[in-house]
Amino acid sequence: MERRVQALSPSSATLADLHLHTNRSDGAMAVAPLLAHVHRRTPLAIVAITDHDELAAAVEAWTRVRDLPPGSGPRVIVGSEVTASWGRHLVALFPRPPFPARPLPRYRSLLETTARIRDLGGLVIVPHPATPLVPSLSESDVRCLSDAGLPVDGIEVCTGSIGGRRREGRMRTLAREVGAATIGSSDAHHLAHVGKAVTVVPAGDGDVVERVVEAIRSREIGAAWGVAGRIGPRSVLAQAGRAWALNPARELGAAMQAILARRRWRLGFRPR
Repeated sequence: MERRVQALSPSSATLADLHLHTNRSDGAMAVAPLLAHVHRRTPLAIVAITDHDELAAAVEAWTRVRDLPPGSGPRVIVGSEVTASWGRHLVALFPRPPFPARPLPRYRSLLETTARIRDLGGLVIVPHPATPLVPSLSESDVRCLSDAGLPVDGIEVCTGSIGGRRREGRMRTLAREVGAATIGSSDAHHLAHVGKAVTVVPAGDGDVVERVVEAIRSREIGAAWGVAGRIGPRSVLAQAGRAWALNPARELGAAMQAILARRRWRLGFRPR
């Protein structure tokens, strides 16, 4: 059943958006304007910056807000959207320092990528699952990870990616069947889309980031739809041009490195 964030108040729930992109990868948002927008224009208490195979903007944002008094701005979780084998994506969330010194290697198997995230103290979230227009994990990929003893921590059942609402019911069923937390994330690349989908954590005492982590691990968490603003065609074209022009060159270089590198892990999945 669809839930809308308008029915929730800060006194009854803590709201988080755990999948955002800045202009350090293919997003259109710089760190400072993003944090200001979240604080002034949204009900979000926590955001996770998850640039593609990058950590710099997330660490910068975490550093900017770490010493702010309560209520002066959102808390930040350091993250990265990691490119695994066959281009499929996994979101890695690192709630507390020390953070990884460098981005995780790309184009490794789902098993290796998941294990590396866990070894670094991270949470493993499936972004935009089963999305045909974005490199994504299929339902069988998610089940294979569970069968291999590396179940994911959460699945984006409310996702701002194309077709997210249409797949919500299926993804909620999948999350229930594999024992994953239900996550809501906007996958925003523009300020107007921040909070389009949100993760809902029961209100409580103590550190808000720790409450989010505990809620994900205990599965006492929910996902809901938020409100998205309109994005002008000029902004859409500028962001798309950035993604199409800059990212392919970056990905080609990473792919060549992966081809030349000796693989230490031999076990991987193939798309079905």
